[in-house]
Amino acid sequence: MKTDLLLLSQEETHPFYSPVNSYFLEPLLAPPALPLGKFSAAPPLGLTLLATAANAAGLRAVPLYNFFSSEKEKARLVAELENKPFAAGISTTHTFRPETAREITDLVKKLSPGTHLVVGGPGAEWRPALRPPGCYTVAGPGEETLPELLAALKAGTDPGLVPGVILPGADAPGRPRAAAPMEAQPRPDWGLYPAPPSGVAVQGSRGCRRRCGFCSYSAPYAARSAASVLAELRANRDRWGIRRFRFTDSDLTCDPARALELCRGLAADGDFSWTCFARADGLLTPGLAEAMRRAGCLWVFIGAESGSDEILRRMDKGCTTAELREGVAAARAAGLGVHGNFVTGYPGETRATLAETLAFAKTSGFDTVYFSPFQVRSPGIPALAQGGLELSGEGWRHATMSSEEMLKYTQALLREFSADPAAPPPGSEALFLLFSELSPGAFRSGALDFFGAFKRWHAGGPGDKAAARRTMEKYL
Repeated sequence: MKTDLLLLSQEETHPFYSPVNSYFLEPLLAPPALPLGKFSAAPPLGLTLLATAANAAGLRAVPLYNFFSSEKEKARLVAELENKPFAAGISTTHTFRPETAREITDLVKKLSPGTHLVVGGPGAEWRPALRPPGCYTVAGPGEETLPELLAALKAGTDPGLVPGVILPGADAPGRPRAAAPMEAQPRPDWGLYPAPPSGVAVQGSRGCRRRCGFCSYSAPYAARSAASVLAELRANRDRWGIRRFRFTDSDLTCDPARALELCRGLAADGDFSWTCFARADGLLTPGLAEAMRRAGCLWVFIGAESGSDEILRRMDKGCTTAELREGVAAARAAGLGVHGNFVTGYPGETRATLAETLAFAKTSGFDTVYFSPFQVRSPGIPALAQGGLELSGEGWRHATMSSEEMLKYTQALLREFSADPAAPPPGSEALFLLFSELSPGAFRSGALDFFGAFKRWHAGGPGDKAAARRTMEKYL
């Protein structure tokens, strides 16, 4: 059967973060390099939702991902292109370099010149450089837009009349599209892949109720009902045996009543394990952290952002360092693993405020931490509206720091963490996927073992490096 729509995603690390990510990559790529295939073993949720919606609309849609890093997946892609699909949709949710987007479109054009090209995702929506020449661009969620665009192209009608479509060479959609209600979101079909994954992402809500200054994803908050989310999780388990998942919600705790309802449903089933994002002050809701642990939550990823109350105020975080400490303590007391993410370099940041963050991150009780360089990915972030932030390519400068200085300071923070035996190990949220196949009881020890090995690698001598590599190999 001829394919109507190929949906393509190639994950990569944003080049802006490479000086920080080298902390994790250096030990893995040192000769002999370790296999990295497990880092991206789970299919992307967005791609799966798009394919599910397109198939429900009567199209034949096939999702493929990480074909440039998997020979099997690339062979599938080539075979599909040789059958001349009608259209190929390229996701830029996890693709950041224009060169990668062009490499994908060049491959499509070479093997199937008549295939229509479409790009979508926040990258292409925010950065025209990620829209290869001749591509239609989908602005916003594409579950409705993509089927309508293909229908227009097949019928020979004006694709510019489809809401949410940016024509090649244009800057914005001719007609905007209102976001569909979250309850209308299709239930993802994980059977679209050669083998169903063992762990998946689950989207219970979009956007965020807060508007922190650094954030690109503070679109209006919308959530699915707890009953809808629970029905999806039970269907995943009953149909494909999927019992492990991660919530992609920006803050699972922002609606405590809904979070508690979810937890009661999950606890009643008793056979799920999961991770989520949350605010520290949200974890102060009486009984919520304990309910999350009973429901199978293993690890909570908290946006701490800074150890300086002045920087938190500038960010409009709505949370103090005292509340951060209380939230971490509540999560730890309930038996949850806790990760803290810190943003370095926000306007107003100085070496003194970074020193406050360093001291806070060492002593606040986090099991793992990460230092995320401040970056302007979207022209709509509140920090730009505050003024005083000058952009230059991927970099920036404000009154107290430049992005080049910030990256050097961030690398210094990582070095100091590795050198301090009492400090928690730096860990990356993306790498927690490596432990998703471990038993719930082994998840915590596995994470601490693996990320602790990175500390030993960076802090120790040749013998320590060899021992750290042996530890890393166990999980790869």
